Amino acid sequence: MHNPAWRPAQLHTERLASIQHHFIDERPAVRSTVKPRVIHSLPVHMAVAAGHPANALQPHYLVDALARQLNTQPSTDTEHPDWQLEVIPLEQGKSNSDQGLILVFATADLEGVRLAYTGIKKLSANSSRQFGVLFSGARDRDIAHRCQKRLASGASQFLGIHLHELGHMLAPGPEFSEDMARLAGEVDRLWRTNSMHNQLEVAHT
Repeated sequence: MHNPAWRPAQLHTERLASIQHHFIDERPAVRSTVKPRVIHSLPVHMAVAAGHPANALQPHYLVDALARQLNTQPSTDTEHPDWQLEVIPLEQGKSNSDQGLILVFATADLEGVRLAYTGIKKLSANSSRQFGVLFSGARDRDIAHRCQKRLASGASQFLGIHLHELGHMLAPGPEFSEDMARLAGEVDRLWRTNSMHNQLEVAHT
């Protein structure tokens, strides 16, 4: 026969056994110190002429290569953005993104310049938007420079828009990695400059 004096101790032991799973199975929640990644959506307007050379940098290759480069680009900032490139069809004439920077990829000939100007005109309804223009497909740098000058002059004279010239990109070759890193750096710089400008405008309104 059990000693009645042991009953309180026995009850205490049974209670501990019934709640021990709370201490054994549950682990304390660990707060993550990793900051959430910020998504940067970059609209791309393709002003690619029908005669875009087959041996030049192609639109789909540009989008994939630039997205990879932007996502691996070293950054001194605390945030680590995920870059997503959004191609804007010419017939759409607008972007679903609210981002102010738009990349224009154009064939370096008269038709490419015309297509680029038409797209920029449609997309410039938002006066705060900035356009970075990249050409490809020219036989030499002089032709690309003339196309850049013609497009920049038309945009400035008739649309009141200053275009950011990103140069002429050749098809993948020995210097392609360096050119892509330079392009990604320029795009990142324009993005941050435009974002800071928009923040200042909001602060003053």
